[in-house]
Amino acid sequence: MVMQFRTIPLAQRQDIFFKLVTLQDARSNGVRESKKIITDQFQIDDATLEKITEEGMDRNWPPLAENESDNQHQVSELDTATLSEEQNETDGRNDS
Repeated sequence: MVMQFRTIPLAQRQDIFFKLVTLQDARSNGVRESKKIITDQFQIDDATLEKITEEGMDRNWPPLAENESDNQHQVSELDTATLSEEQNETDGRNDS
């Protein structure tokens, strides 16, 4: 019997999300294969897994929350690099 989204307790949805992200981050499994492993393990369908994935991303569930400070640091470095590139491009146009 396939479990429906509305009948899965929050703690179990969080566990499903955690295991999916962990599998995908391990890079030994592709996204499609990871989803297949999780749907089989938890006896849920693709639509239910998609809802759980959206909920986990919207609510920043672990393991996403555990890496939040690392992600913010990487984003700020990217923003700084992007701003520097944009400034260089703007400076180059002003010289013309």
